[in-house]
Amino acid sequence: MQSKPLSKITEIKTVKSPYKGICNLNFETHKVCQGCGRTVEEIGNWSIYTNEDKMLVNEKAQQRLQGL
Repeated sequence: MQSKPLSKITEIKTVKSPYKGICNLNFETHKVCQGCGRTVEEIGNWSIYTNEDKMLVNEKAQQRLQGL
């Protein structure tokens, strides 16, 4: 009996969260986390975002942090 060739396993690349371990969500003074630059909605939805969504959020978060 001849064995079947092994199937290729593709590596799933994930986009890292901008989370830095410094959360500051004071909505009286800011609309985004001062640690990562994401909105509460972006933080809450991170696990269901596609990699494309995550890359876009990361770009926006970085821009927000630069503007602070």
